[in-house]
Amino acid sequence: MHIDWGSLGEVAVVSLIFGVGLAVLFAFGVTAMSRRTAAIDDKKPPSMVDTGVAALCFAACLAAVLYGLYLIIPQFH
Repeated sequence: MHIDWGSLGEVAVVSLIFGVGLAVLFAFGVTAMSRRTAAIDDKKPPSMVDTGVAALCFAACLAAVLYGLYLIIPQFH
């Protein structure tokens, strides 16, 4: 049995980067949505930047999850 350690390390690094990156991206979206909600609670107009950042972060997370499902499920190919 032969293990290609280079390929295994590459998969591990890419998985770590994308796993952490997706969690950080989602956290940015939650933070932006929280700032938007806090502004609404304080009777201030919500910032369009916070709304846009939250929407963009959540859309990117959804796209990453859907792409992952596309890669995993063979019927989608």
